[in-house]
Amino acid sequence: MRPRLIFLVGGPDFHPVNDQAHAIINWLGPEYACHTAESLAAFEHLTECDLLVLMGQHWTGWEGRYRSPSEPHRRLFEKYVQSGRPMLAAHGAIASYDDWPRFAELVGFQLDWTNSDPSPIGSYWVHMRGTGHPIVAGVSDFQVVDELLPAVQISPGLRAQIHADSNWAGGKIPMVMTAKGGRMLGAGKTAYIAPGHDMRAFESPDLRQLWLNAVKWCLEP
Repeated sequence: MRPRLIFLVGGPDFHPVNDQAHAIINWLGPEYACHTAESLAAFEHLTECDLLVLMGQHWTGWEGRYRSPSEPHRRLFEKYVQSGRPMLAAHGAIASYDDWPRFAELVGFQLDWTNSDPSPIGSYWVHMRGTGHPIVAGVSDFQVVDELLPAVQISPGLRAQIHADSNWAGGKIPMVMTAKGGRMLGAGKTAYIAPGHDMRAFESPDLRQLWLNAVKWCLEP
């Protein structure tokens, strides 16, 4: 049976996550059963999901359009993480559901806008750290036209590994991260791929390889 992937999409138009999700689905090909769902509708399909891919940025700053997770949605999400099934988050998705802090804790990565703002959109290098992890297999340093998100925080107690970073404003910004466990009893794999403000980042063949690697790693036992 083909692995079933649910892509949580939607959110403000400045992140074209629906187009990005369909690009990834095209990269993955017919070996995977891929579906997209807007925001909280994705939570309602978690019982039939092998990998949840978080792409849409649904946060309180999206005034007039944001919907907070209901208690049933929150229970579904917690149950999914507790089951040990994996999660893969992209770019601004880790800023989502900021009125429910437990969401960020369970994803493992979050954006803290109180500390810093995103970089201007420009051409940036993504540098591999040489970790030898499967998520960066076959990927060398590459350039993307993108927005860097320097405010990434790791959930307390989570032992995350950074596999790639970018330099900006005198610091190093994590661009690819993975972790296992932590967060809650039974939790499995979680990963974060930062590049992807708009479709220009998706023109990079190295980003394509990162996505293929990430999905494969997440679904491996």
